[in-house]
Amino acid sequence: MEISQSIEEILEGLWVHTQEKNEESAELDSFNGEDRFLIEQMVMDDLIVSSNGKIFLTKKGLEHGRDIIRRHRLAELLLTKVLDVTERDLVHETACGFEHILRKGIDDKICTLLGHPQHCPHGKPIPPGQCCKKKDEQARQIVPLSKIKPGIIGKIAYLHTNNSTELKKLLVMGLFPGTIIQLLQKFPSYVFRIGYTQFAVDKKIADEIYVKIT
Repeated sequence: MEISQSIEEILEGLWVHTQEKNEESAELDSFNGEDRFLIEQMVMDDLIVSSNGKIFLTKKGLEHGRDIIRRHRLAELLLTKVLDVTERDLVHETACGFEHILRKGIDDKICTLLGHPQHCPHGKPIPPGQCCKKKDEQARQIVPLSKIKPGIIGKIAYLHTNNSTELKKLLVMGLFPGTIIQLLQKFPSYVFRIGYTQFAVDKKIADEIYVKIT
């Protein structure tokens, strides 16, 4: 079902109100004008239930609201860690636009690229996606580059760093999830091959590159 951006904004607010502020419901009177029409549409779409002047999210509404929050907070991280956007209001405003276009599949790719982060730049939790569950299931098969033996070939699973400068450095090297990588040596520095190009990094960087052995 295609949901309009206006309805997504309402779902986002209701999800935060009920799930993070621990309010059981929202007051119907807090919605006026066009929002009242949207509320009626949301009731028909089984996203909410309206009863005795109060609004409750349905299971379907909770799932959609959770997905919107996830996309918004991943977008904030993408903006701050990869694109170097630092102005708080600009980050929030731009993420509000991104959250409506990062559909299922794209959000998981961004999440994987960022190393399955648990919190947004403002410390708020990012609801996990299917990619995060797969990461947990495959944890034994995925290890830091620093832990594998020279000669081993694998695929980059994800990058795990909180340093935006280091993340951009890794991306410039071509270290994207799914890329084939081979460790060549571990001393005096970690040397690996991507395609026909070799790179040398220190242990700290090698610890941030997580590889799935093929």
